[in-house]
Amino acid sequence: MVVGGGPAGVLLTYLLARGGAEVTLLESRQDFARRFRGDTLAPGVLEYLDTLGLARPLLAEVPHTRSDAFRWHTPTRTWTLVDYRGASRRFPFYALIPQAEFLPWLADRARAHGATVHMGARFSALRHDDEGRVSGVAYTVGAQRHVHDASLVVGADGRNSKVRTASGLAATELGASLDILWHALPRRPEDPSYSGLDLFGTPHGSVALLDQGTDWQLGWTIRAGSLPEVRARGVGALRDAAVGVLPWLEGRLDDLADVADLTLLPVRITTVERWTRPGLVLLGDAAHVISPVGGNGINLALADAADLANRLVGPLRRTPPDPRQLDAAAEGLETARRPAVEREQRAQVRTERAAAARTGRGDDGPPTALRVLSRVPGFPRFAGRRGRVEVPAPVDVIAVAAP
Repeated sequence: MVVGGGPAGVLLTYLLARGGAEVTLLESRQDFARRFRGDTLAPGVLEYLDTLGLARPLLAEVPHTRSDAFRWHTPTRTWTLVDYRGASRRFPFYALIPQAEFLPWLADRARAHGATVHMGARFSALRHDDEGRVSGVAYTVGAQRHVHDASLVVGADGRNSKVRTASGLAATELGASLDILWHALPRRPEDPSYSGLDLFGTPHGSVALLDQGTDWQLGWTIRAGSLPEVRARGVGALRDAAVGVLPWLEGRLDDLADVADLTLLPVRITTVERWTRPGLVLLGDAAHVISPVGGNGINLALADAADLANRLVGPLRRTPPDPRQLDAAAEGLETARRPAVEREQRAQVRTERAAAARTGRGDDGPPTALRVLSRVPGFPRFAGRRGRVEVPAPVDVIAVAAP
């Protein structure tokens, strides 16, 4: 039983079903539409999807944009900080694919392999056996209550995980220093092309622009907890900052009457004391919240799902599954994945603190060290290879099955 239809939950459901295991996915929403969420599939993730026969049809069938570099723009110059053209021979780019397109595409393939997907199914409680092991869930669809027994419950329900709360596993904030204000506006045919891996520096924080096909998602980074100050300055200051670095937006943000018209995403970097209980494992943001700064939260979550599927598919194919083997598989995921995740989180804490300090000084450029290193021949490509997200190859029973 997988609770949560985000990237990690849907990929895990697909992989287990493809490997011949019985699996059910519960998603609380009636659709997979997710605004202001991570959409960036890294080269290593695309290579993994290619081993499954998925990457090329995904890129052919689902509208997306591609970026081969991470660039920082100011009104006076542009720095290429990371170059991804050396990160993969097959996919030397990040693919920016809206989750509202990617998730239903993948869920349809999970259903084709026999997975059960319940939409509008809201998790309400964990069930336990006489020995205290998690043995299933209770959930509601509309006003109707349901229960579902499961040999293992996977909590993949995001940063505010209800499964994690019900399990009693404690989450600890590591100290994010930034928040993001988002706004969506229609995309016009004559608009310039930006991939989404471009940041536009201003003295009051950076501006991000994500191409969602039919619209743009415009984001302003602000210092964590500074929303009252932003409100006091008024929405006009944000509007001016965006138009100052993106002049073609002139007149396109006039409908913003108040800061309250924007969507606040409080950035969080969160660790959990453990990812497992007997009969339960947490996955993706439910286990470790990754800052959207850097865009790798979705990729780390997908790597979690790939690793866990490899460990679970064998035990789940046995009749009946051995609870000890399932719990050992869940614990193995945490042992394998936690060190890399925590390294990423520590780096994000340092990056955000430095960004907040630069914003406080009114500095609109990237960190001084990156300004210098970006001029060193070959460094941006080195950074692209070094930051590569690695995903474990699928085990044979998953790899040989039809896509």
